[in-house]
Amino acid sequence: MPDILAIVSKAIFERDARVSGTTVSPGQIWPVDRYTSANKALQALAEGGRILLVTVRPPDEQLWFVGLIDAPRFDGTAWIGKVNALPATNITALRGSIRFESGKGIMQERGTLGMSLQMPRSLTARDVDQIMALVHASGIAASAHDQTLTAPASPKPPTPKPRVIAGKYEVLRELGRGGMGVVFEARHVSTGRRVAVKEIAIGNDQKLVDRFEREARATGAIDSRHVPPVLDAGSDPVTQHPFLVMELLHGLDLQAYLDEHGPLGEDVALRIAAQACAGLVRAHAAGVVHRDIKPANLFLAKRDGELVVQVLDFGVARIKEELAVKQNPTLTVTGVMLGTPLYMSPEQVVSGAKELDQRTDLWSLAVVLYEALAGETPHADCETLGGLMVAICGKRAKPLRELAPKVSEEVEALVMRALDLDPTKRFPTAEVLLGALEVLVPFGTKLETSLLD
Repeated sequence: MPDILAIVSKAIFERDARVSGTTVSPGQIWPVDRYTSANKALQALAEGGRILLVTVRPPDEQLWFVGLIDAPRFDGTAWIGKVNALPATNITALRGSIRFESGKGIMQERGTLGMSLQMPRSLTARDVDQIMALVHASGIAASAHDQTLTAPASPKPPTPKPRVIAGKYEVLRELGRGGMGVVFEARHVSTGRRVAVKEIAIGNDQKLVDRFEREARATGAIDSRHVPPVLDAGSDPVTQHPFLVMELLHGLDLQAYLDEHGPLGEDVALRIAAQACAGLVRAHAAGVVHRDIKPANLFLAKRDGELVVQVLDFGVARIKEELAVKQNPTLTVTGVMLGTPLYMSPEQVVSGAKELDQRTDLWSLAVVLYEALAGETPHADCETLGGLMVAICGKRAKPLRELAPKVSEEVEALVMRALDLDPTKRFPTAEVLLGALEVLVPFGTKLETSLLD
């Protein structure tokens, strides 16, 4: 019977893996009994087996085992089995020793761990033994800790006052954490308005600070209902951390939706892509190239009775020269590889942060559309970062209809043109791509909120 390792996305884990209202941590048991996915790699479980669930935790990419689902059965949308009874365990020490049945291990390069685990993969018996040894050791340690006699509880300390950023924004809770810092839900102390505050909290790295300030200026220059406006920006005088304030969105990002529901229908996928493309039209007109378009950066926001796609995180965006007046010119020519490898264009792989134009965003959006329809990215089978880079630059994407036969020939033609290895054969601008998308959705691009119900 196969043992298959499957990843739980950060968004799904933080939403569902909770005990007494807080996110599960090592030593605690998440009573999960299902894994929502229609990925073909899980079909080997039809005759029995187990799913070992893992997740990647920020900010330093720890690998956690978070549960085991025994004897799962597929109900059409999810694999449902026995309730997990094993504690969450930090298994980062095994990153270099897990080899899978394919003989290929987990990527070790920073920023690629989650990518290397995107596809469920069969484990060897040795892999499972290593993981279970750490899990059982963790369980024994937790049990021993629970049985240790403790001194009588001392009086509870007074509840600390909530943090107030820059004297204006009272922090209510943490919403997320990533390479650019931390995002909080906060309340404006004067107006009571709830907002999202994004703050750098990673040391005093001047490059990060400069990039963050650049994000505020870049986003503020874009006028589109598909890009959240910047409401405020500054630095907290207490911590010296820069921050920006944006609208608090309600909904779900596309990555979390795909993780939970699998591929989308053609009409819905096209509407999401068209709305995102409309945001890129305005961004490119403002001189901004996003460079990191991916499902996690496309948010399905509930607004006025409909869903409106919001293009998030212009933290790695390139500001054209006219928007970078008096700024350090080295910011746009650092040569650093910015973005998420699975969604990078060939020219982004080759040039890194140099000499990119708006067509790189159109390629990335096409990869998102391909994934939304097919359930996987064009080169999801690559198991090393080097192999992925070579494939992106020299291997044409598998025809979309081979993975998603129900997709129309017209939609396949659009996606495959947008993923042509030759940039001159792709859609030249976001306006042209948007026009092609709108032809395929003649009744408009509006999305109903029932999609998230």
